[in-house]
Amino acid sequence: MGHPYDWNQIADAAHGAPHVHFGEPRRELEAARSGAVVCPLCHFELLRFSGADAQTFLQAQLTCDVLQVTPTAASYGGYCTAKGRLIADFLLIRTPQAYMMHLPADSCVVLAEGLRKFVLRAQAKIERETTLRAIGIAGPDAVALLRRSVGEPPHLPLESVQYAGATLLRLSGAAFLAFAPQPEMAGFWNSLARQATPAGVDCWNWLQIRAGIPWITAATREQFVPQMVALDAIGGVDFQKGCYPGQEIVARTHYLGEVKRTLRFGHGDGAAAAGDSLLGTDGQSRGMVVNAAPAPDGGTDLLAVVQTSLHRDQLRLRSADGPGVRISELSRVS
Repeated sequence: MGHPYDWNQIADAAHGAPHVHFGEPRRELEAARSGAVVCPLCHFELLRFSGADAQTFLQAQLTCDVLQVTPTAASYGGYCTAKGRLIADFLLIRTPQAYMMHLPADSCVVLAEGLRKFVLRAQAKIERETTLRAIGIAGPDAVALLRRSVGEPPHLPLESVQYAGATLLRLSGAAFLAFAPQPEMAGFWNSLARQATPAGVDCWNWLQIRAGIPWITAATREQFVPQMVALDAIGGVDFQKGCYPGQEIVARTHYLGEVKRTLRFGHGDGAAAAGDSLLGTDGQSRGMVVNAAPAPDGGTDLLAVVQTSLHRDQLRLRSADGPGVRISELSRVS
């Protein structure tokens, strides 16, 4: 069982370095595979979009169909440059009062500033959400844990359920996001942390990699069209909606099948980071790391955008004589 770490100290990490781990990284990763973990997501933030025109405004800016996002159904999505390159991707959630974007912290300001340029006379307000906190719950025992602590969790991917004091959103497999105001989150965290293993950033990032969920960060901003990171495969691109920045290029890529690089799972012998280059045996670039995290059995697991012709080819990280990386097909859990 976990230790009830003080939630207020954890929440303060949002203003500094988030917990990479809680002292036993291997134990945390093993609990994610065989038990249950609870993770403070201080390396993610929330953006709030409110106002009478918020829905119309977002529909004209994002790759996903905002009209399909309801208080019980979320959606992945992206925001692109005019050339169709992803500035950021996110999980879009709707509350009775506003839309919320859950996204990596280093994308929050960039995305907000980019979107504010297009608000003009629309009645839409964009601001960082400072009252809500988010944690992740995952692992084979996560469903049983939530049943004991909260109630029956949502059953479908991206389905959300509102409980007293908290909202639960189901991700792929047995993984969940929980949102709550900080006072309520303190008690919620302590309850879960007594029954599960508290885990840090590395563990949650590893779970997202194993689920095949890419996250655009500062190191990979404006590097990929949505299809390169398979954002369309997780419902983050709607090809029937109207225009948005980059829509023409994204649609052309879809209908003409012109994606020459695509998302793959990888395992490396050494440490890796987002933005690292992947080289072939000839020293030529074959791809780029999107996300990386320590693997439970050693080395690094990663998501990478690589040439579509590559399958299990041996690649090298950062240089021709760098650590080896083995690439394989994605295998998502629904």
